[in-house]
Amino acid sequence: MKAIISKNKDSWVGILLNKGKLNYSASSFETKDEAVSYLSELAGEGVSVEENEHPFIKALIGIENGTDYNLPKIEFDFTDFTEKEEKVLRTLFEVPVGETVSYGELAAKAGFPGAAQFVGNVMMKNRFGPIIPCHRVILSSGKLGKFAGKANNPRKKQLLDQEKRTKGLDSFL
Repeated sequence: MKAIISKNKDSWVGILLNKGKLNYSASSFETKDEAVSYLSELAGEGVSVEENEHPFIKALIGIENGTDYNLPKIEFDFTDFTEKEEKVLRTLFEVPVGETVSYGELAAKAGFPGAAQFVGNVMMKNRFGPIIPCHRVILSSGKLGKFAGKANNPRKKQLLDQEKRTKGLDSFL
């Protein structure tokens, strides 16, 4: 595997590539060493690390900053995901910028009506965020729900608000 890291304003972002496919994306590391350590631990032995520009890094930074949502063609490494989990993630990838979907709606769109809880579990396993935008999945009540394992995570609202502004709207909530 290859880890690629890059500076984003006051923090660091990184990706793991497995044979050119996106295996993992991560952001908001305070230091370069923290990013390298985290990604190296995830990848295990045999990881090469480079500080570099990469189209996937550029996409991650654009999403994080709310400045660019044009994604390059991305091949995902869905190793360790079941066929159903992959279907949910691929369906979520198609939810447009600035829009949200409930867990139940996403389940139905993916072909698994009534499987909202399953979708929630898949969101917890999503290692491609925010490129596969689990922040766009909300409760059927319209409330935000969990993000990165935390209820009322302000980062989820921040990402949604950035997207709404891109679409010319004031904010999500």
